[in-house]
Amino acid sequence: MAIQSMTMPGKRFVIGVPFVWLILFFLFPFLILLYISFVDMGNDISPFKPIWDSSTGLLKLKYENYGSIFRSGDDGALFQTIYIEAYLRSLWYALCTALLCLLIGYPFSYFIARAKPSVRPALLMMVMLPFWTSFLLRVYAWKGILADQGVLNQIFMGLGLIDEPIQMLYTDISMLVGMTYVYLPFMVLPLYANLVKMDFRLLEA
Repeated sequence: MAIQSMTMPGKRFVIGVPFVWLILFFLFPFLILLYISFVDMGNDISPFKPIWDSSTGLLKLKYENYGSIFRSGDDGALFQTIYIEAYLRSLWYALCTALLCLLIGYPFSYFIARAKPSVRPALLMMVMLPFWTSFLLRVYAWKGILADQGVLNQIFMGLGLIDEPIQMLYTDISMLVGMTYVYLPFMVLPLYANLVKMDFRLLEA
């Protein structure tokens, strides 16, 4: 009982530290943005203006900011704003990225799960190695690969496949390539964690 009572504060500390981190650096900034979204800034630079009337004590919330998301400013038509278009386009790119990660990640996860136990750590290390490098550096490296004078265009022109550089950068294809590269490990690792628990004798049966 004494050992259990001593370990309880330690468990609470270990669990509490991530919660405090999330509250300070994720929840609190979102609450600040939510506060600013209801504030009528006017011509003032400071966004932290009161949202209540000091004379009446009532809240004076500005809802026009949220109305502009769904209503265009020209003719007032609903669901024809740049925000809705950007949101739907983001959903489409996210769906394409998820499908590409699944098509690429599932065979690789299956290969790792069927590999010898002595080889699995090395294969998993290959998947996790990109996490050791900065996210921005990994994404920026694709600029040197897909640029007009980048690696791919130089290889294609050196092989005589093309006469002039192909526009690959700043296109939908380049964005999908970058997003698939970034999120592929997040698809491989969960799939591997489930596939490695599978009894492959059931496949033979």
